[in-house]
Amino acid sequence: MKIIEKIKKTREYLDYIENHVENVLKAWKELQDKCKDMRFMWDDYYYFSIQDEVERHDLSKLSKEEFIQYREYFFSVDDYEKNSADFASAWNHHKENNPHHWENWIELKWGDNPTWEVHCVHMVLDWMAMGYKFGDTAQEYYEKNKEKIELPDWAIEFIYEIFRRVYK
Repeated sequence: MKIIEKIKKTREYLDYIENHVENVLKAWKELQDKCKDMRFMWDDYYYFSIQDEVERHDLSKLSKEEFIQYREYFFSVDDYEKNSADFASAWNHHKENNPHHWENWIELKWGDNPTWEVHCVHMVLDWMAMGYKFGDTAQEYYEKNKEKIELPDWAIEFIYEIFRRVYK
């Protein structure tokens, strides 16, 4: 029955989201241990801002703008359910509401705004979490994809500093 299959696929998708959020929390604990002397760990503004983002990580995936579209795209019952226009709209909503996605940064001029560091750390946490699932590291992910990932120089230097501490 289609309804039972959709329920099962919805449960699979929810399990995927839950596992990813748990992995982001795991990555945050790992970073806290290995990056103790970096500013984002000892400065209360940065630390609690990152903590707040981690606690709300990918919450928008449960929104009406994303949930069904993502479920149908990645956990479809029938191939015809995959609607790339619906998914594209959901992806745009997701990245616009989750500033840890580098795609948001292309147009921004961060200057001295302290939030860049918060979002950059959160991006690395997201990559680490995906690495736990898919068997690579955040650094390996970045190295494989850096030709299409558009990061400003400050962000590249910053993430490599994190990589040096986490993967030494």
